Amino acid sequence: MKETRMKALFIAGTALLILTGCATTAKVTQGGAFDTNAGIVTKPSKYPVSVTMDRMETAAKSVGASIFSRVDWQELSKKVNVEIRPNQLLIFGRGKGGPYIIKEAPLAALDIPFKAVAWEDSMGKVWLSYTNGTYIDQRYAISGAAAFVKDIDATIEQITAEALK
Repeated sequence: MKETRMKALFIAGTALLILTGCATTAKVTQGGAFDTNAGIVTKPSKYPVSVTMDRMETAAKSVGASIFSRVDWQELSKKVNVEIRPNQLLIFGRGKGGPYIIKEAPLAALDIPFKAVAWEDSMGKVWLSYTNGTYIDQRYAISGAAAFVKDIDATIEQITAEALK
């Protein structure tokens, strides 16, 4: 059971890494890179990956979010003899908007609770990437829960701003 869960996490992380790789080629703005096709926001961090994720976890908890899991992909990769740069995934949420969204669009559970990944690129630069709520609204054609998506965007922006300051 644990091995199956680890494989599933590895596959999900690999997909996320592929998507975040695409985000770095997106339009870069003051707040970071935003890929409108993938809905991923990528912002630079001045901290190492582990510190970025520590700060992200603290900031998420400060707004009442629960931390569901934290995955250190670099550590996990060592178990299968694959060498990767520092990369950590945080799964978190407050449970305020997500249930409304999932009630309307059950497949949104693939994107909720929210996830953020801190990762180091090939030049040693650290980035923090996450999917924004507005994209989830568009991806799943959410209409009745749209007001909660706006709150989710504001909350994620608050959390990431605190973590990256």
